[in-house]
Amino acid sequence: MEGWHLSYDVFMKNLTARIFLSVTGIILATIAFPFGNALGQMRSGGSAKEDLPKFLSSHSARPPVARFDDPLPQDPQELKRRQLRDRLSNIDSKGQVILDPGVLEVDGQAESLAPVFVDSVTILKPGERPDPNGLPINDCAIVIGTVTSGHAYLNQAHTKVFSEYTVTVKEVLKPDPDSVISVNEQLPAWRTGGSLQFPSGHIRHFIIVGRGFPEVGAQYLFFLRRPDKAAKDIKDYAISTAYSIKDQTVAPLDGMDYPRSPFEAMAVNDFISKLRQEIALRQK
Repeated sequence: MEGWHLSYDVFMKNLTARIFLSVTGIILATIAFPFGNALGQMRSGGSAKEDLPKFLSSHSARPPVARFDDPLPQDPQELKRRQLRDRLSNIDSKGQVILDPGVLEVDGQAESLAPVFVDSVTILKPGERPDPNGLPINDCAIVIGTVTSGHAYLNQAHTKVFSEYTVTVKEVLKPDPDSVISVNEQLPAWRTGGSLQFPSGHIRHFIIVGRGFPEVGAQYLFFLRRPDKAAKDIKDYAISTAYSIKDQTVAPLDGMDYPRSPFEAMAVNDFISKLRQEIALRQK
């Protein structure tokens, strides 16, 4: 996994080769081909502002924007959450500090991209049923909820950017076995990445290619994971993935245009029915 230090130009030059990386000696063909087909669309040669949507998922909102000099939160629980996220984040920044470029425009642009390509592999427990593609059921609580707020922040070490959201729960489809989730509860949820505005005025977008950012005010079906279940005094959830609910259909928060998700534009009732069946299979 790469850190935020990867430049936009280097990323673009090496993306094709990086697609064919292996994880524990196995070529991840399912990752290689989608990004290979999307590469041509990414190479527009436009500005970072114009290119940003091409690196995000198809149904992503724009990343929330943090300010470089935002103060630390005063709430002790929020400070604990941030410390936990920092320790458990799946992006290895390699300790490189994020610095203000000192000027508004870098290479003639007021915005720049810091995209990261993340490889992943799922390790199943003995006897565990594999998850369907796009539905990380085994290790997640699953809720339907509305995003009521969202903002980004730079961690205290100035090495990572996070986006955190408040999700008001409407329905619980699969509970968290370690902590009760109630209807109307406001859950803290987060993803790695976001946009950062420096004192110079320059904005840099720290994103994971193909992952999206939820839209404030929209309703989603969330797959929420507690990365550190031992921290029982801290209720905090990483967003494994989500599906927006709009006009009685769903759309995946994550993924590129190719290959098309089998759940794209599926009727909400059909999607939830499919999901309930998969959950029931894992409870037997």
